[in-house]
Amino acid sequence: MNTRHESTRHNSPANESAGLPTPGNASTRHQDPGYEVAIIGFGPVGMVLAGLLGRRGIRVLVVEKSPEVYPLPRAAHIDHTGLRTLQELGCLDELLPRMLPNRGLALLDASLRRLVRVPGDQGSVSGLPASMYFYQPEFDRTLDRVVSTMETVEVRRGLEMVSLEPEAEGVTVRCLDRMTGATVRATADWLIGCDGANSSVRRTLGVTLDSLGFDEEWLVLDLVDRLGRDDLLTEAIQVCDPRRPYVANPMPHGRYRAEFMLFPGDDPEHLKERASLERLLAPVFPDLLFDVERSAVYTFHGLSARSWRAGRVLLAGDAAHQMPPFLGQGMCSGLRDASNLAWKLARVLRGKLPAALLDTYESERAPHVRKVVASAVEFGRFVSISDPQEAAERDRRLLSGEDSRPLRFQLPPLAPGTLVHAGGGTLFPQPTLDGSTRLDDEIGDRFLLIARTPDQLTGAARWWTTFDDCAVLTLGDLGQATESVSRWLDRRDADFAVVRPDRCVLAAGRDLGAVTEELRTALRPPALATRLL
Repeated sequence: MNTRHESTRHNSPANESAGLPTPGNASTRHQDPGYEVAIIGFGPVGMVLAGLLGRRGIRVLVVEKSPEVYPLPRAAHIDHTGLRTLQELGCLDELLPRMLPNRGLALLDASLRRLVRVPGDQGSVSGLPASMYFYQPEFDRTLDRVVSTMETVEVRRGLEMVSLEPEAEGVTVRCLDRMTGATVRATADWLIGCDGANSSVRRTLGVTLDSLGFDEEWLVLDLVDRLGRDDLLTEAIQVCDPRRPYVANPMPHGRYRAEFMLFPGDDPEHLKERASLERLLAPVFPDLLFDVERSAVYTFHGLSARSWRAGRVLLAGDAAHQMPPFLGQGMCSGLRDASNLAWKLARVLRGKLPAALLDTYESERAPHVRKVVASAVEFGRFVSISDPQEAAERDRRLLSGEDSRPLRFQLPPLAPGTLVHAGGGTLFPQPTLDGSTRLDDEIGDRFLLIARTPDQLTGAARWWTTFDDCAVLTLGDLGQATESVSRWLDRRDADFAVVRPDRCVLAAGRDLGAVTEELRTALRPPALATRLL
């Protein structure tokens, strides 16, 4: 651990505090806090990452310039992968009842005739709803409370990062206290930039963003029905009107979101005026008595960072990638970043995995995100055609069923690599074991090996029974979930599956012995590997 730190004021500039308090103990301001991870930014991605690390006992410092939870909605959608991460964080059952199911998306033409419907309320491999809408201030306040009360997590609001100094064995970060004007300095073994699209961490590292060819301005409105009605829109609609494409969807608690494409020459301030909004909203919300909770003009981008890691500094969420909102995958992708990174970083810090395996964070997440961004860009272009003839041809193809390719979005698997072998790269199913206990909750923060029979745990495969970071089960141990997992194995012509702590399948197939020989080397603790040399 890097503990290089000025411990008295005379060793620091006159207005610089020597350090931050040890988590949970405000009286030790001038002792070295020994943070293992510093997270810059405390939006949903930073909150979830801090919480996943805190649940694993990692000492975390969070730096957030805002003095309180942002009071207005921004993100609005979460898929089953994000819900599964909330389950791991321990707050799913609190948050889920406050959400609104996404029943589907209807594409309409300029006259509001339905062209096609994309269902949103089907089941998922996670055993959770496939897609839900949420109200972000409520969502964030819950995450803030859950994470801020963790024993090993110190959340410091009102601090703005002004510089960071990566070193061989850690990172020094300097922050401005926006209340007092003092400079605060702290060290951590690793630093994660979760500080959004305008990331200071990314700019400090000099990391550039690759454009995936999408830059459009849209007016985004969050509306509250004065009568509290939540049935004015039962599903999301995408109006493919070449004169002005727009989308509207329901949100919890009598709220609705509407987004209108802007064209060159539009005056956004004029469009935000009450009379203009009433005209824009009338076709879909003729009876809406609305208050505008938020109106903003956004430039929707398709971007991905050229590099996600520089030594002991990494990027996550919007700091690493941005995408247009048409598939609702922006925050979801950031939560997948947090889930992928947390288990690896915790094990590196505890000496269970070599630090080199953190390279798999970028090699897995970056190409995955690029594919998701590309799908969102393709969908956005498809529904936002402004040429009337092209739009008419698109509508004809949709009505006839000739072309619905941009509507068939599925998450891609992770690319093969050190921690993704044959048969791996997708989420393992999460059945319930006894009618109420979810599989993830039973396994906890461990790897999982599922084998069809005990006979498979012989020879080289016996190693799994000695690997203390893994739950080893056979189909007979799964109770009422036996049949569903057996069918999953059948579809993959597999007799076993190895599942990572983030619930991604590491490998699945028939020859467990051969896979074991490969994985036991990759998963060997660094100290043990050194002793064996």
